[in-house]
Amino acid sequence: MPIMIGRISKWILALLEFDVRYESAKGVKGQIMANFVTQHCGLMNSLENPPWTLFFDGSTCDQGAGISIVLISPQGKKYEFSLSIVATFTNNQAEYQALIKGLELLREVRADIVEIFGDSMLVINQLVGVYECRSEILVSYYERCLQLLKEFKDFRLEHIPRLHNEEANRLAQHALGYQSILGVFLSAISADDWRKGIVD
Repeated sequence: MPIMIGRISKWILALLEFDVRYESAKGVKGQIMANFVTQHCGLMNSLENPPWTLFFDGSTCDQGAGISIVLISPQGKKYEFSLSIVATFTNNQAEYQALIKGLELLREVRADIVEIFGDSMLVINQLVGVYECRSEILVSYYERCLQLLKEFKDFRLEHIPRLHNEEANRLAQHALGYQSILGVFLSAISADDWRKGIVD
């Protein structure tokens, strides 16, 4: 339209004194997408690599000691382990042994990201740095856990109430002989077997 051509000419004359450059909408849109991907790449990576989940528990008494491990794969497959161990002086030693065994199993299946839940406030708080580990009895377990945790790309430790760790607690009691449990719980099986999905 002639009237529009006139207005555009006026705008061009008015804007000549400024350094105005034109960018196509396509280029702007592409940059917006690039910026979005850059800003959210951490979130996308975490969605692409869901974590393994580990619940652990340990228990000791005059008759012996037992540990339990519940592993949940990123696909939701569950593996339950109930193991008898050499009797320990304290429950905390048994708790540490359960965690160490769980971390070793996760390392064998090459887990990158792990979420770890346990009802031992002492063990969890020592590993996250809230408490210092001053016990001569526990320091070797503590150091072994830290060494294993460094082998994962990312991990999260969280203390949970015993009520929310019921399954691992039940398995630990089974290892001590306090509870009989229907089904198969593993006392000796190679990591290769359960890694291949033979054990449900």
